[in-house]
Amino acid sequence: MMPLTHAAFDQWLTAYGQASADNDPLASARLFAEDARYCESPFGQPLIGRQAIYEYWAAGAQKLSDKSSTYKILALRDNLGIARWQARFVVKATGAVMNLDCIFLAEFDERGLCSHFREWWHIRQNDDRP
Repeated sequence: MMPLTHAAFDQWLTAYGQASADNDPLASARLFAEDARYCESPFGQPLIGRQAIYEYWAAGAQKLSDKSSTYKILALRDNLGIARWQARFVVKATGAVMNLDCIFLAEFDERGLCSHFREWWHIRQNDDRP
């Protein structure tokens, strides 16, 4: 297996952010392998498979708007990338502006698709309005 490169991980993170900003669950799901494991929390049950990831993102897309994000790649090793992810979005139901700060740990298969995704995150409400 080829090691993950900085350029490949950067491209994947850019596509992940664009899919989120566009509220495009299909584009996000296509970043993952068919049998991928997606762990939104280290203690929760993982989503298993591209279809489950699509459904998760589709449900979230209906609830959130005005999404933006930035990231910084922290480390690469073999087929694993670690990044800090920061995002801002609006909860449609309340208008609350939220800030999210995450660590992503993403493992990739030989095709460049994410096969195992884990995240650790904190969220806080921002007093600003969009």
